[in-house]
Amino acid sequence: MAESTVLLHTIMTKLIELEQANFPWASCDKIDRLKHLLLVHAPELRNRRSQLHLSASALVFCHQTAFFIRHPYLKTTLLPAGHVEPNELPAACAQREFHEETGYQLQPNGGRLIDLNLISIPANPIKGEGAHQHIDFRFNFNLLNDLQDKPELPVFCLPKTQAPKEFARYFDLILR
Repeated sequence: MAESTVLLHTIMTKLIELEQANFPWASCDKIDRLKHLLLVHAPELRNRRSQLHLSASALVFCHQTAFFIRHPYLKTTLLPAGHVEPNELPAACAQREFHEETGYQLQPNGGRLIDLNLISIPANPIKGEGAHQHIDFRFNFNLLNDLQDKPELPVFCLPKTQAPKEFARYFDLILR
């Protein structure tokens, strides 16, 4: 089976699970619009030169706080995230990026898809990238332990009251 076919099959299975979870922020309309984009752009989704590609984020709670990073180019506080590489699935990407950016390891459970978003990314002349969009898969993971390797980026653990508004709604997952 072709690599892009495996990717699409895995993604569509995860999106069915996301629809069934009935998270208030993951409406069926939003998921259907993004499914359409995924199908139309399937061959180029992991090409960083395309106008639309995949990214994945990791939402990890520690007590009543969540891990965030300070993005070096966008100069904003975000979930640890990155581009899905060739032959990589979104959950594996989120796990890899979390470790690279924060230095912490996650439990190897594959994570739970909690949201899917279309994000506009401004041009980055330093990397030679034009403006583009990400279909961002957001996964909830559990921390493996408190041991930290050297992080690539500044790391913050923030409570809901200090989290960026876009991510504050995810704190409801602590209660689930």
